[in-house]
Amino acid sequence: MLTNEQCVVQAEKEILNLKEDYIAVLTPIVNKYQTDKKSISLNDFLQCQQSGNRYFNHVEQLVGDSGLLGAHINGKWVTGFAETCHSVLESFVMHMTFLRSWSSTFDVGGDIEPNSNAYANMQRMVIEYLPKRQSRKLKQKFIEAKLPVAGFQYKSANDMEKTHLWKEIVAIIIAIFFILGAIYFTFTISPLSEIQIFVIRAILSIGLAMLGFLIPSLLNVESRFNRLRIKATGAIAIFIIVWLCNPPSLLTQ
Repeated sequence: MLTNEQCVVQAEKEILNLKEDYIAVLTPIVNKYQTDKKSISLNDFLQCQQSGNRYFNHVEQLVGDSGLLGAHINGKWVTGFAETCHSVLESFVMHMTFLRSWSSTFDVGGDIEPNSNAYANMQRMVIEYLPKRQSRKLKQKFIEAKLPVAGFQYKSANDMEKTHLWKEIVAIIIAIFFILGAIYFTFTISPLSEIQIFVIRAILSIGLAMLGFLIPSLLNVESRFNRLRIKATGAIAIFIIVWLCNPPSLLTQ
């Protein structure tokens, strides 16, 4: 069974193979027209379209697959792959220009046109990992060629962050330890001084906040404290709620 790294390497090799196949189909077609001044056949046209589609579609698919395989965490690899996407997209512009120049001859028209979201993943790679000057220049080429630019305009959705199991276990242990500690000191120390209440509130707040760590972004709180406006989410929100709630003060009012 292949590892994630081996899968990515294998997919990259397939890119080279498909590129060679595309060039092998395209070269004699171009030579036939430019050197021998002969018109290309419908079979030549279809072979060029199909081999090009296989090449471009494979690179587009690899953008998503490489993310699933964890390759995007490697800075050097992802930058190099973004540069590859840039080159492939430039080739796609020339590919479409060539096909369009012969589409009327074979009466294929809109059949060769890409859909509105075509190659958006590659475009997003260029936007995210390459200098803005390069991405803007490439985007302009697509606009001038009247090709889809969805990937240049819309960002991909953010990845959902998965909490590792060991972090959850540590958070639960710490939470239980602090909560039990707060309960123990509350009922074993009597009477409680103001400083002891202060410490117990801090311990309880930390303990409950650690439980809130397991349910991030599900709770939002907004409060004003000493003329300061406080906004918090998740664990920090729970900490603030418990910290600002002072039962001894409420009982004396």
